[in-house]
Amino acid sequence: MDPILSDHPLVEQLESSWPVEQWQGLTVVVAVSGGADSVGLAHALSILAGRGQARLVLAHFDHRWREEAVEDARFVEQLAGQLGWEIAQGQAAEAGPRGEETARRQRYAFLLDVARNEGARFVVTAHTADDQVETILDRILRGTGLRGLAGIPRTRVLDDGIVLLRPLLCCHKAELEEYLNEL
Repeated sequence: MDPILSDHPLVEQLESSWPVEQWQGLTVVVAVSGGADSVGLAHALSILAGRGQARLVLAHFDHRWREEAVEDARFVEQLAGQLGWEIAQGQAAEAGPRGEETARRQRYAFLLDVARNEGARFVVTAHTADDQVETILDRILRGTGLRGLAGIPRTRVLDDGIVLLRPLLCCHKAELEEYLNEL
């Protein structure tokens, strides 16, 4: 890893949001779609994992909605190889409803299975501050109550001993894109 990028403001912001001491020596499952947010998260976490001697497992789930999904899976597999981490891949059953809620349930069930199989304590996603704003605005437009105004929670228990964490809620997509451009 480039030593300049290990001191990049995005890496420092991520470490401030989720100090390595909280996960050193542990296995962490990183949800990676192949998009800029999750790829930036995987790169930055890779730097931090090296500092904390943690183990990352990149997890990619194919919803089978797009023809390009095969290319996404290949890209994430190559990324895992470049970063030196393992990869777990899954895909939705061909038949079944194609709604966002169904997709979310399938994705999180897959991530939980990977975490259980790998002995991971954390599952990490690349939700950003931009996603937070988008979620709150969407909920306001739908007529949410006070609970909906809270937005995306930073953490959520997935199962006994397994926590879903969103450490990039303090970062904006533009910061991730800048980081990737520098990479």
